[in-house]
Amino acid sequence: MAHPGDKLTDQPPPGGVKLGAFQLLEPLATGAMARVWRGVHRRSGLPVAVKVMTGEVARAPAYALAFRNEAEAVARLRHQAIVPVYDFGDVSVSTARQSDGAVEAGVPYLVMELAAEGSLDRGHVPSHWQALKSLLLALLGGLGHAHARGVIHRDLKPGNVLVTRDGCGARRFKLADFGLAHARRDDAVGVQHASWAASGTPSFMAPEQFKGEWRDQGPWTDLYALGCLAYALVTGRPPFQYDELQQLAHAHLREAPPRLQTDYEVAHGFEGWVSVLLAKTPEDRFLRAADAR
Repeated sequence: MAHPGDKLTDQPPPGGVKLGAFQLLEPLATGAMARVWRGVHRRSGLPVAVKVMTGEVARAPAYALAFRNEAEAVARLRHQAIVPVYDFGDVSVSTARQSDGAVEAGVPYLVMELAAEGSLDRGHVPSHWQALKSLLLALLGGLGHAHARGVIHRDLKPGNVLVTRDGCGARRFKLADFGLAHARRDDAVGVQHASWAASGTPSFMAPEQFKGEWRDQGPWTDLYALGCLAYALVTGRPPFQYDELQQLAHAHLREAPPRLQTDYEVAHGFEGWVSVLLAKTPEDRFLRAADAR
């Protein structure tokens, strides 16, 4: 029987693990705060990805409340550039027992569309201007949809842009992992504190995230991250690269990014557009995704 705090095993029992209406089949990836599983909806056979939170923070009551608020907000999003959320909940004791330690009882999980082709950090990087423009416009469309409904992503990076195919076989890019997003609502404010506000991926974090000023974060925070992403897509690296977190924080807060050096021709004014996204203070950036579009 699995108990909270038990070390997770690498594989579920043969045949998978029942989780509500779904079956966990095999782990796809493990991060600092979650493990992603390949799964299937048992009745329809629909392939899914299931993100199961891990670690001590996943069992904290404040985190569970924040996760549920976020999951409810994200589940209401309906946009072609956002990975849809099908279900969410907490792992039951019976599921934990079946898993032989592969998942813990009581931790939150999120069921999403399975993006079989991976993410931008596993390839699929645009190789010419029109492809880059199409990708950035798609992401801005998804961000605008989320922002208009009170949801801020807070962790936009290549690994959170997933790749799927439409019915004609064309590639589609979708925003995923709103686990660090929160609905900007009064009932979410009570569980916010500095450790939440400073969460994100340092190479793509806005200055206000490094400061832990969550009240100053908004759509413009995601647009800064989009600027970092756009910079990385055309140069092969984010604007600032340091081994120490303190150095990265200083760079995002104080340093101007190096000039863009691209392997292919981009539109006139693109570097200026990126520089607006990367402005140190929110009021100097585009304030809405529609403005950036």
